[in-house]
Amino acid sequence: MSDLPQTRVLGMSDVRRLLTVEDSIEVQRQAFLALAHGHVTAAPNAWLRLPGDQRGWLKLLAAHDKTSGGLGVKVLARFPRNPPGRNLGSLLLLFDDETGTPLAVMDSVYITAVRTAAGAALATQALARPESRSVAMIGTGALAWYSLLAHRHLLPALGEMTVYSRSAERREAFAERAAAETGVEARAVGTVAEAVAGADIVITATNSPVPVLLREHLEPGQHVGAIGIRTEMSPDAVAMCRVIGDGREETLQDGKFSVALAAGAVRAEDLGPGLGDVLDSGPGRRDTAEITMFDSSGVAIQDIACAVYVWRAAREEDAGTIVDLGAKDVLAL
Repeated sequence: MSDLPQTRVLGMSDVRRLLTVEDSIEVQRQAFLALAHGHVTAAPNAWLRLPGDQRGWLKLLAAHDKTSGGLGVKVLARFPRNPPGRNLGSLLLLFDDETGTPLAVMDSVYITAVRTAAGAALATQALARPESRSVAMIGTGALAWYSLLAHRHLLPALGEMTVYSRSAERREAFAERAAAETGVEARAVGTVAEAVAGADIVITATNSPVPVLLREHLEPGQHVGAIGIRTEMSPDAVAMCRVIGDGREETLQDGKFSVALAAGAVRAEDLGPGLGDVLDSGPGRRDTAEITMFDSSGVAIQDIACAVYVWRAAREEDAGTIVDLGAKDVLAL
């Protein structure tokens, strides 16, 4: 990919400046299409779950895209008992796919949020009813915020939003910020049921270890963007939906669908096509009464595509810091 034997280190401020929400949507579209077209080679996602009651874990995602030359790995650390905003750490490593030279080390906390949000918005555009105008946001963290921004960009007709969080203070603050910065008519509510009732689109962006979105909450014709951890939907709620995953193996092994599968609520053959296939050739929504669901568990190419985009932009303007990470002959004096 590169003839420059150097490694560029990019912090969150650089990454945020170089990759906007709007940029990320097109980056994710191309990433999912590359996956659908068979251009991506990926390792199975790997986990290291820490013992004890802190519920901390490490997740590794690695992939190569032969069209862009992107080769890399993301390391994600989540400690859900930490305070909101400080429960996630992540780094992305990008390598030259011809020489193995490390091209970049970059913050990936922002990338994780924005690429997940962009993928969910693309799924909503493909699967929600065209006349959709209202959204229920379950969760008020960074992922929820960037999901709102991505959805408003792709679906500007979305003008109404209900917001639920266990914290009354956080849901009120989120609704106020959403109204002020995006123009959406936002209202904080006290229950999930109140948030979801009558909504065209439901977004779940939580770290809840127990289901928050239940079967009785869902209504015909809704679209669910399930982008939080895999336990946030009840198995019987998942069973009500036509499920579109980000990647088939990832959805079967680590998605909300996997929890429903383990509970016997669904069968593997119930899983629909991947998002890349839907974006490439459909079918998306099949009828107005169908409840559709995008099951976002995270595929590595989402991260690698963002890393390539950021690295190229950083190289153009010489952003970040250049360090020596194996670009030289280790035997040289």
